[in-house]
Amino acid sequence: MEVLLNQCPIRYHAMHTPTNIAIQSEQQAFTYQQLDLALNHLTKQLFDKGLQKGDRLVCIAPNSIKLVLLQLSCMRTGIIFCPINARFSQHEIEIRLTVLNSQFIWHEQCHCILPTKSLALDFIATETEQLSKALLPIDSQRVINIIFTSGSSGKPKAVMHNMRNHFYSAIGSQKLIPLIEGDRNLLSLPLYHISGYAAVFRTMLAGASLVFTEQSLTTNLLQTYSITHLSLVVTQLYRLLEDPQFNQRNLDIKHLLLGGSAFAESLLNQTSQRGLHYHLSYGLTEMSSQVATSCDSQTLLILPDRDVKIVDGEILLRGKTRFVGYFNHQQPNHFIPAEQWLASKDIGIKVGNQLKIMGRKDRQFVCAGENIQPEEIEARLITLDNIKQAYIVPIADPLLGHRPIAFIDWKNTPLSDEQINKHMRLKLSPLKCPSHYFPLPSQSSLKVSLSALAKQAKILVN
Repeated sequence: MEVLLNQCPIRYHAMHTPTNIAIQSEQQAFTYQQLDLALNHLTKQLFDKGLQKGDRLVCIAPNSIKLVLLQLSCMRTGIIFCPINARFSQHEIEIRLTVLNSQFIWHEQCHCILPTKSLALDFIATETEQLSKALLPIDSQRVINIIFTSGSSGKPKAVMHNMRNHFYSAIGSQKLIPLIEGDRNLLSLPLYHISGYAAVFRTMLAGASLVFTEQSLTTNLLQTYSITHLSLVVTQLYRLLEDPQFNQRNLDIKHLLLGGSAFAESLLNQTSQRGLHYHLSYGLTEMSSQVATSCDSQTLLILPDRDVKIVDGEILLRGKTRFVGYFNHQQPNHFIPAEQWLASKDIGIKVGNQLKIMGRKDRQFVCAGENIQPEEIEARLITLDNIKQAYIVPIADPLLGHRPIAFIDWKNTPLSDEQINKHMRLKLSPLKCPSHYFPLPSQSSLKVSLSALAKQAKILVN
């Protein structure tokens, strides 16, 4: 694959495997040759609209074929793809628009008031489009996207990646999760998140097929599209496991990539019992997705081209997949030296090529003089069978300093506080037992905003 580092993978596959399916949906399918033509058609329009290399194209829309086409068009032109969650509030979108400061916005199904009309683009290539018979070079050091961090613990940051970052991220992923021609990867995560962006890039680089659908994620859907590769967060895996037909005998799935938050051991055991091959992962936006990944266990192996070291318990990162810098139009120098280490704010232990994640440094708080790591409490909570996911936030306490508050995503009927605490005290000290349990509110993003939960906890308790 090294040959594809400095050229467009779609053009390469259009020349070598032109009739292979590149993108499949309910409404349409693109072979690699057709996809190449569609990108030619779209990139010409972007330049005709006044965009140039280095300009930021803000895209505010849910996942769609159109959004994928814009992602790939930006990759091959030098225009910077800047996706934003269309479900965000007016305030959340305005924060990101202020950082990006771009006059070029394409939006669809966005219900917020935006500063400009959406760019009028035609996504259907005509039969008159000319086939290209030459490889399309790409400067692998050029920025091709800006993706915002989730902002779960604070203000989101605008992270810049270049082609090189995504290329080596995909190559490293291949070591444990092979993706080859003929495989079918379901786009099950949003493109405004690094996991969704990386899934598209990995698929196109491998010459495999990307499947997109607006249908709910079900076993039947996985069967219909013969899905071989699937990325899931906890809630998605839980819902699939509710269906007894979700097992290897009925499916073509080769690999399940699991991420986003902690997975209960009971869920992982069920997954293995169904014969499914799963991979837990540790990753972050600044490292272009995966840093360490497991194979049917909770042992994370550091992937190639990622450098990891531990300093005072904190995980520091660099390597070929490390981002090129944070963007803010008010600060002219956005780039950071390649040799500079990134402080992840994650606490971990490294033994050889194995990495164990203990929690977030910036989530730790003190209760009655004792250091409390929220992830330890969350891990205990999700051992209860009817808890899907749990999140711990601190609230100020005049006597103890802080005390933990829990937000619970229940599978079914909630347990009483007394029942939960009885379970918690079997393994944890009383100081680590939450003083209140609240239902988890609905979320507009892939990741839960811990800062928003902390504000809500303060209101609910007081």
